[in-house]
Amino acid sequence: MYKKLHIKMTLFCGTVTGLILLLMTLAGLLAFEDLLDKNDAAVHDKTVHTLITSLDSQPYIDYDKIAKLADTHYYTVVLYDKSASYSLSLDSEKQMLIENARERAMKEYGFNVKNPPVLGTSAKQLEFPFSAQKKEYLASFASIPHKYGTFSTVILYSREQLHQQTGRLRLFFLLIDTAALLLLFTAAWFYTGRMLLPLEENRRRQIQFVASASHELRSPLAVLLSSADALAVADTQDRQGFHEIIKSEGNRMSQLINDMLSLASADNQSWPMHPERTALDELVPELYEKYHSLANAKGLTLKISLPSPEEVPTAVCDRQRIAQILGIFLDNAISYTPKGGSITLGLSPMEGGWKLWVADTGPGIPDEWKDRVFERFFRADPSREDRRHFGLGLSIAAEITRLHGGKIWAEDNPGGGTVFSLMLPGKAEKSSTIYS
Repeated sequence: MYKKLHIKMTLFCGTVTGLILLLMTLAGLLAFEDLLDKNDAAVHDKTVHTLITSLDSQPYIDYDKIAKLADTHYYTVVLYDKSASYSLSLDSEKQMLIENARERAMKEYGFNVKNPPVLGTSAKQLEFPFSAQKKEYLASFASIPHKYGTFSTVILYSREQLHQQTGRLRLFFLLIDTAALLLLFTAAWFYTGRMLLPLEENRRRQIQFVASASHELRSPLAVLLSSADALAVADTQDRQGFHEIIKSEGNRMSQLINDMLSLASADNQSWPMHPERTALDELVPELYEKYHSLANAKGLTLKISLPSPEEVPTAVCDRQRIAQILGIFLDNAISYTPKGGSITLGLSPMEGGWKLWVADTGPGIPDEWKDRVFERFFRADPSREDRRHFGLGLSIAAEITRLHGGKIWAEDNPGGGTVFSLMLPGKAEKSSTIYS
């Protein structure tokens, strides 16, 4: 599905951007062609004016000078004195072009080269474009007075050089557009792929989430159904036991469903947060009092680490949500720390904020799992049959941290075990005291 969407998005982005590029380059090409055309026409006008002025000032026809003033590859100059004509290297093709130009000048404009209009000064009197053999020409006609009468001249200019320049310009733009389109589609393929990665990853996680949730729900559901069947045929003295099992598994399913609903709310950006100014040095002792007896019951020592009394650590946060994160840390530490171990609940300053942490002396977490423990339904030991932990607690803690703009991570405890830490933005200073 994502591969087809990737291809469609690439084609769409590349096509839209390519069309914009083509329109812009087409506009640029037309502007350049218009500039070349005007420049060619200006150079031609200057050349024609120079030729007519030179012919007017010469007592005789100097063909070498004419060839220097006008490139014979592009210009053909013919002089007419009544019935006689004078030209340089007039082959049959050029002669036919001159005749066509003369006939058009006579027929459409009334200019007769054998009987030209008499003017006081020499000047270009007529110019028109025409085509022959798929080539474009400009034909210029002028009268040149002299002491014996009036000459007429026909100057035929081939615009072949302009068309060559235009062709090279079009080829250049074509190559540029082709290269640009290849780069555009390559970039579109790359960036649309990058855009789709989060969607594909989210879909993968959703599938994994549903599969893991189904797996987790199947176990308590099976216990519930079997206990219900057993309860129907059990003796009076056995019913209480089956009732307790059903109630326990029901509570377990309720906890799992509440956790999944919490994560779904976070995914939908609808998880309510109630930020307020919270005294962290009051929140930590409250949690210490709450979990102290639970740790003692398991034969664990719970300690607390707080900043110096001179400091008043505060942060703008959702007090209940931060307490929930620390509760998850403490609950995991109490569950996985062996009897006789110790757990420390601490608050300490760090650069850019305050760090809330829980350190234990448990088995620790391998380095390759330190980031994965915050994934949904992840368990460091998949074979462990833990009936209290579903692998959602730390993922919920990570979502709460993200909504607070903080940071959450796991690291090794120098004395053995693991330290789970939460950083909240705020002012930080150094100093701490240990209580037990």
